[in-house]
Amino acid sequence: MTSAKKISRIAMPLSREAWVKAASRLIAQEGVQAVAVEPLALVLGVTKGSFYWHFKTRDELIHAALEAWEQDQSADVVSRYGGIADPRRRLRVLLFAAFEDLENGKFFAALAVSSQDPRVQPYLRRATERRLAFGIEAFQALGLSEAEARGRALLAYAAYAGYFQLLRTTPEVVRAVTDLSGYVRRLADALVPAPKRGRSCAGSPIVRR
Repeated sequence: MTSAKKISRIAMPLSREAWVKAASRLIAQEGVQAVAVEPLALVLGVTKGSFYWHFKTRDELIHAALEAWEQDQSADVVSRYGGIADPRRRLRVLLFAAFEDLENGKFFAALAVSSQDPRVQPYLRRATERRLAFGIEAFQALGLSEAEARGRALLAYAAYAGYFQLLRTTPEVVRAVTDLSGYVRRLADALVPAPKRGRSCAGSPIVRR
């Protein structure tokens, strides 16, 4: 009976999540066009039959990877950072978290390269709209006008997009900036208004970078 159980476990196909994670890593490294069943099966050490247990087509796997990214990097941002009551601290924490998450930054840059791909376009657009809306809301909570809040949120997002696009295309340029925390701190200082005199922005070390 023990042997039968072992055989049953070995015969079980690789999980859907494992395929999605492998596809996501490949997209971050080489882009959406690189996703293919056979190379992924080779990396995962399984046969193509494992893939077809969970997905009908390659496009279905790509959509699953895009959906997972959208949920984690846009929809879940509100739940992760929306609870930070001080909008100034919320913005600074969000900036540091975004730049330090290299894996998802590279994934975003890979999607940006394929922004006209009909599979990619809706996910990228929704994620961008949600991220900008979150930033605009936080800037407005600091007392800025809607126009000023939009402008600062756009500058922050453009800095993020540009940084990871450079990291993808000319990594040696980015590596020359060895102090990432210092870089993001300067960006945050430029975009996030300083607290009014008499108030402090106490918090975790990440805010004080």
